[in-house]
Parts: sequence; structure tokens; C-alpha cells
Amino acid sequence: MVCNKKHGPGNFGKVYLALYNFVQFLGWSYILLLVIIHILSNKCYIGVWKFVQFPVQIFQSLALLEVVNCVGVPMLLVAWSIAEITRYLYYALTLYNFCPWLLVWCRYSLFVVLYPTGVTGEILTMLTAFPYIRDRQMLSILLPNRANFSFHFHYVLIAILLSYIPFFPQLFGHLWKQRCRVLSPVKNKEQ
Repeated sequence: MVCNKKHGPGNFGKVYLALYNFVQFLGWSYILLLVIIHILSNKCYIGVWKFVQFPVQIFQSLALLEVVNCVGVPMLLVAWSIAEITRYLYYALTLYNFCPWLLVWCRYSLFVVLYPTGVTGEILTMLTAFPYIRDRQMLSILLPNRANFSFHFHYVLIAILLSYIPFFPQLFGHLWKQRCRVLSPVKNKEQ
């Protein structure tokens, strides 16, 4: 997929991506050097994996960041869409007392994957937008003005980002309790 270059990463994003790519360049150059050294010194390729296994695991694992580097907004949009489709269909069908068990299970189970995915997408989107918002003073009120009041929206973003630390575990725990309550087998109270 080709993205419009006008909406590329901001300064922070460019520095991060440049650093990431440079680290990967150095890592894979090092791995290639190790492979060449091993083959030249042993006159064969046998045992080369054991010689380069650890750095390959490190730099190949770092490649997982490439998924995150490009999917902030799509990641949250897919998670939100699936969650909302499931939720609204569930609400609509329960109004008529007709809700298949699979939909109930999806409504109270998909959050295990969708909630962390959506939150990660939200955080990545805010972090990507932060330098742009801060540098352009978007949605901010600057002094001097008649009210003698200033407001910096990028500080609100910082507060929102920090709020994920205490609130994510609480909300996830609440959703888990709801799941257990709805999906657990009904206990026979007549004994």
C-alpha cells in the first residue's frame, strides 16, 4: 500500500524511524559479517546458525516493530469496528430476545484481543500526532488574550496518555468480570 507522502511522519517520527532503520542496518550488517567470518574461518557453512543465532533472534524480533510502525490508525480502526459491530448487533438482537450464543460469546470475549489492540493503536496515534499538535499549537489558546488564560492541548494529550496506566487495568478487569458473569454456567440455586 502506498501512502500519501504529504501525511508522512512528523519530526519525532522521522527520528524514530531513522534510528530504527539504522539499528536494523547495523544489526544485519553485523550478522552478515559473522556469517562471512564463520564461513571463511571454518571453510564451510555448517554451524553458521549457532554462530549467528542470538543476533538474528534479536534483530528479527525487532522487525516486529515494523508492524507497529505502520498500523497505528488502521489498528485502532479495525479493533473499534469489530468491537462496535459486535456490540450493536448484540444490542439489537437482545431487544427481541433473540441472540445466538456465538454472538454473546463474541460480545464478551473479543475484548481480550480487541481492547489491548485498540488501546495500542490509540496510544501510537497520539504519540505520532503529538509533535505535530505541539509544534503547531493546535487547539491551544495562547497568551496574550482578553481572558488572560492559556491552554495547551498537547498537555491534555500527555494527561490522556498517562491515564492509560491506571485506567486500562481497571477497565480490562471490569470487562473480564462481566465476561465471567455472563458466560459462566448458571449454578443451580435450588438445593
